Amino acid sequence: MKISLLTDAPRHNLALMKISAWHKLNGDEVMLNMPIFSSDMRYASLLFDKNKKHFIADVYGGPAFEYSILPGEFENAKPDYSLFDLDYSVGYTFRPCFNTCSFCKVPKMNHPSITHNSIWDFHDSKLKKICLLNNNTFQDPKWKETFEEIWDADLTVIDENGYDVRLLDDEKANALKKTKFQGSIHFAFDRIQDEALVLSGLEVLKRHKIKARFYVLVGYNSNIDQDIYRCQKLIEHGFDPYIMPYIRNKSTKRFKRFIDSFMWRKYKTIKEAWQNYY
Repeated sequence: MKISLLTDAPRHNLALMKISAWHKLNGDEVMLNMPIFSSDMRYASLLFDKNKKHFIADVYGGPAFEYSILPGEFENAKPDYSLFDLDYSVGYTFRPCFNTCSFCKVPKMNHPSITHNSIWDFHDSKLKKICLLNNNTFQDPKWKETFEEIWDADLTVIDENGYDVRLLDDEKANALKKTKFQGSIHFAFDRIQDEALVLSGLEVLKRHKIKARFYVLVGYNSNIDQDIYRCQKLIEHGFDPYIMPYIRNKSTKRFKRFIDSFMWRKYKTIKEAWQNYY
């Protein structure tokens, strides 16, 4: 059989990597993102709702489709890392996040497993880097086992989804400090009502001298004063904010340009800088 795999994912797509592995094991020919490829079966795994109409397939799935889930024969396959020519492994040691943030799709996703898994369920020992797709690693009661496996294998971590700063304590900070990361560690300050927990986590990060980038959600359930306030708190603790617009409109794009410009560093406060930004 000839299999066509389609996606809007910019770097990798775990579902398609597993589908590819299964089909290749069964002797099928697999092609990625070649719409004109004459095929017997087409799978589309999409991240973004806006792209649904741009892909024609026999089977659809991914975050753009609520409650989609891989059939068991695909889910249990080890990923085909050659599909995206990756030099790192990709997978989950813990899939769910038990928070119910209304802006997040994770609570609406079907998770094949809500228990802890080993990195060796998906990691290729020939690779020296690993990208964890966990939605909330520190909610896993066995989170430390994940780090211990990474340390034992001497792996470098690519942090794609970040960690929950609200759950941070000295033990978790020590684990992050001990781990080799490619690029920045990521956290988020998405909601003003989480301020006390976020500030507590910031103190832990400072105490352990951990450098990190903080995502700041704007354009959802906050006003400009709250957005400025959250950014100011992060800067006061020594962390740069990275603006993530929920809706990209004139005001959210302007605020993102403002923070990305770093012109605020010339002023005593973000508020003062914003008032002088044109």
